[in-house]
Amino acid sequence: MQKRQGIVAEADGSMTTSPIRLAGYGAVFGGIANLVADYLLRGGPAPVASADITLEALVHVPSASVFAGGILGAAAIPLWLLGLWPVYRALEPAGRRLALAIVLLFGYGIAVAAGYHGSYAFYAGGYQALAAVGPESKPILVEMTARFLRYHDLLMLLVVVPWMVASVGFVVAVLFFRTHYARWLVVLSPLLVPLTIPLVQALPAPIGGYVRPIHGTAIWTLFFLVSTVVVGRLERRSARPGAGSNAL
Repeated sequence: MQKRQGIVAEADGSMTTSPIRLAGYGAVFGGIANLVADYLLRGGPAPVASADITLEALVHVPSASVFAGGILGAAAIPLWLLGLWPVYRALEPAGRRLALAIVLLFGYGIAVAAGYHGSYAFYAGGYQALAAVGPESKPILVEMTARFLRYHDLLMLLVVVPWMVASVGFVVAVLFFRTHYARWLVVLSPLLVPLTIPLVQALPAPIGGYVRPIHGTAIWTLFFLVSTVVVGRLERRSARPGAGSNAL
């Protein structure tokens, strides 16, 4: 067999899945697993309005469900790092430094996001303890819960800022530089997450309870899937003699 542009061609002409596409599929698998984890954190999909999905609402979620969702998400989100390989490959024509800067910022946010997701078990525990104790213990638990929320806000900041900078960089690279992404694919970038938050938060029952818990994860999973497909098409095109490497 022979290798060409990252795709493996067997002697009989068949193609096997390349490592870079396997990495992309691994990220998609991690995204799907985290969709399940997102629902578990809320006790499963529920026919409620988006406005009803709050940290305080974790008091009503069974502890076992929150624990399972937190652990599954903490295990699944690191798999998203695998998806940065196809993203880098698709951005590479824009310049290796620019592509590397974008994926490193994405990667930093992903690394922190795993801890952010897992920390929901502590917030749920705090609210559930607050609801269970008598008046004499409430001041202590109120202070503890307030500290949890400050911790939550800081973790969110460490996730959101790198992702926002990287997402803007991704859009600029695709729109104004040569990449393997078609320009219209910027609408499927992670920048779609903050842009659609106001709409998602306003969703009424029952659709809000189905969409809001998985909103961000669904967009990231689609982003990794699209990037993997782009690289797969690039490999097939590159495997043909005399083929170019235009945007896909």
